[in-house]
Amino acid sequence: MKPYIIREPKEDEILRTIKVFLFAFGRTSYNQLEEEKKVWLYLINENIARFLIALTDEKIIGVGGLFLYHGVASIGYMGVLPEYRSQGVGSAIFKNLMQLSLNLGIKTIILYASKFGEPIYKKYGFQGSYNADMYFLPKEVPKIDIKDKELKEINFLPDWLLSLDREAMGFNRTQYLKARLALGARILVIENEGYALVSKILSQIRLGPVIAKNSDTAIHLIKKSILLGAEHLIIPNHLLLQDNLFSLFQLTKRGEPNLKMFYGQEISGKSDYLYAIGTYGKG
Repeated sequence: MKPYIIREPKEDEILRTIKVFLFAFGRTSYNQLEEEKKVWLYLINENIARFLIALTDEKIIGVGGLFLYHGVASIGYMGVLPEYRSQGVGSAIFKNLMQLSLNLGIKTIILYASKFGEPIYKKYGFQGSYNADMYFLPKEVPKIDIKDKELKEINFLPDWLLSLDREAMGFNRTQYLKARLALGARILVIENEGYALVSKILSQIRLGPVIAKNSDTAIHLIKKSILLGAEHLIIPNHLLLQDNLFSLFQLTKRGEPNLKMFYGQEISGKSDYLYAIGTYGKG
């Protein structure tokens, strides 16, 4: 294999980088690329994300992303073109992202690993936390007999919502949530009890996160999200969530589970508040 270098992409390389990421996961339809480019540039310019690319002869052959919170970072958007796999490209990008995290003073790094990636990340000191699976939501809202709650759509982030998110996740995601809102996410709330985000990601409408103090609140938020066209959600695997959601919604599993892993200081949040995560950067 020819020598390659790893660096951050220039602005005029963002579209090519997105195409490489999508192609690495078998996506050959490139709809909404300009919109996705705006998302990447916003995250970069607001210092919420850093991306690295691998290049050989000016050809982008791999990509990885680092998403920054307060003292916490997540690694995702890892992808290498098929013809360059098993040659150390992905590992080199990953090592550079790890070093970048440490240089920034990050105390905890999180990621979601496929079955293939899990043993690799363990060698770097990552520990497993819980599995998460992606599911297709039903196209129609099922009839569910639960007490009505007042659900609203809002266009700002109230203090109670930010506090609830910190309690559930164990760290401050204010800048991330502001970015989601600025990039067009719709916020559904039941005041002081829970919230959900509905976002369009590369022509797909995805639900997540869903954070709620009780299952009835989560169910109301999911029902409304289906009415808004949500097609997918990613559910952390623990028995309480599965018992409540699978008995009420006709969920169809998509793909294999991914294991949430962490490096460094373990984060303590309230997992029973987390009914769906926003996304996972599997690898």
